[in-house]
Amino acid sequence: MKKFNFRNTIFKISVVLVVLTVLIISGPLSVSAEEIALPEYNYDSFQLDNGLKVMVFPDHDIPLLRLSIYYNVGSIDEPENKTGISHFLEHSMFLGTEEVPKGKIDDLISSVGGSLNAATSFDYTYYYHEVPSSMLELVMALEADRMTNLKFDTEEIAREKEVIKQERRMRTENNIFSNGFEKIKAAAFAETPLEHGVIGWMEDIEGISVPDLKDYYKKYYSPNNALLVVSGDIETSEVRELTEKYYSDIEKQQLGSRDYQFPEQESEIVEKVYLETRVPYALMLYKVPPGDHEDIISLDIFLDILANQQNSRLKDRLQKEESLILSTGAFLYQLRVPSFALVYFIPADGNLVDKAQTAYEEVIDEIFKEGITEDEFEIVKKQYQKSLIFSQKDINQTASSAALNELRFGRAELLKEKINILNNLSREDIIDTAQEYFRKSNRTRGYILPKSAGDNQ
Repeated sequence: MKKFNFRNTIFKISVVLVVLTVLIISGPLSVSAEEIALPEYNYDSFQLDNGLKVMVFPDHDIPLLRLSIYYNVGSIDEPENKTGISHFLEHSMFLGTEEVPKGKIDDLISSVGGSLNAATSFDYTYYYHEVPSSMLELVMALEADRMTNLKFDTEEIAREKEVIKQERRMRTENNIFSNGFEKIKAAAFAETPLEHGVIGWMEDIEGISVPDLKDYYKKYYSPNNALLVVSGDIETSEVRELTEKYYSDIEKQQLGSRDYQFPEQESEIVEKVYLETRVPYALMLYKVPPGDHEDIISLDIFLDILANQQNSRLKDRLQKEESLILSTGAFLYQLRVPSFALVYFIPADGNLVDKAQTAYEEVIDEIFKEGITEDEFEIVKKQYQKSLIFSQKDINQTASSAALNELRFGRAELLKEKINILNNLSREDIIDTAQEYFRKSNRTRGYILPKSAGDNQ
């Protein structure tokens, strides 16, 4: 395996001080709801012989760059009894290599006025650096080193395991909504890759060993399972040269096929979770197709009309008119595997859960029977169009969006395809699609309820 002389590399790279001026763009964007097009942007892409894909998004407005490396692995890829290992490995990536000890990577990036971070999701893990554009070679070298030479120190791994366990306690077990949501989602996706959350089950985290992490790292942190993305004040020729220099000798790994099982749901699932809370929650999880499916746009717009807009159907009736709920909202998870839409509402008190649920069903039935109004459709469609355009105003956001579409679906231009769908969407399309997925037999109806209520069951 190739080793890099980072001491020489680092000393050869000059430290540049940069003052970053933040440009604040004010005022509304005037967009017609009739038809829109995304702002034009150019990017280059190439692939090394070992399978590493590279995307380059030049933008010379500010002398900064972002280097991101995405690995096509997340919690849905974890083996049985090893849930949370993707997130655990993400933590381990900051414990140092032979050449760059623990803490040194943070010191190096801070010394040039940069920042770095990482995140694990259901279906990918990524790491990024934001640094002055003169520091491209530094971040290229650092990520190549972490891809090949990660150090697995038994004591450091043991300490990090305790950090992760405490993170789970704080963010999941001691958070009423997260705790209840985890259990309800587990019921909705039992025996599937989405049964567990990204952080994993506590007993599995406890059981993950150093050899487990090494094997997972060797298999998935390979060039043929990665996407390197560089955006900002850079030239493609320089990126190509440095990619060849630092990554071309890294060997690809045998990934094998990934078989994701998502059996068809035949009837509604109802799950009640009793926790130490005074506030009840109601959660509706509807199963939806992967994020590149043509129905995703319609589902997104339907959720806005149903729950997310200030004058959404649920807010108008259940919250403003009947005072049955305190709040409501919806999310659409768009993964490379079949996923789910989440609609939640918070009943005003524990005695109103059933009444609020009945009102919720009536609102859904009313929409399906009578449709949505032209005003609702135009308002939400225009806002959705604006959000798509604004999401492309920053080169880093543009790069991130294209990269995830490439990583997940092999379709970097997916956003443009979605724009075409949006421009041709009708009110009838919204209702037809919503009726297909928002049926009772396709959902899990979950409740987070006070423990005292469970005592009365």
